[in-house]
Amino acid sequence: MEQLRAILRENHIQVTQQRLEVLRVLKELNTHLTVDNVRAALQERQICLTTATVYNILNLFEKKGLIMKLGTAGEPVIFDVNTHDHIHIYDRETRAVRDYDDYELIGLVKTYLSEHPVEGLDLERIDINFIGQDHGR
Repeated sequence: MEQLRAILRENHIQVTQQRLEVLRVLKELNTHLTVDNVRAALQERQICLTTATVYNILNLFEKKGLIMKLGTAGEPVIFDVNTHDHIHIYDRETRAVRDYDDYELIGLVKTYLSEHPVEGLDLERIDINFIGQDHGR
């Protein structure tokens, strides 16, 4: 638990028991999670937090760069503990998400955007999502 406290402190996040528990769930499950997934994992550990509290903690973690928020229109927000540059494969049928590392493609997109910047956009992050029926699992 001390390692989790250090992560929060390093990211200038006030250490609370609720934040420690949410971070522990994120680190232990190490996957793509919705707020409901996090709440269910907390409840399995006999920790009861409201949906709003979990959502606020996850939004704080995202703001501080500990996790990434993934949004697909019409779908629940998914939080990703892997913050390195990567692609997501989203199965439209099962709603499962998995990471796909293709550094060459990411590099091509970054190079293209540096040579052809989008007017009026301060680019923060590039999200690439492949959406379809995923047979690669």
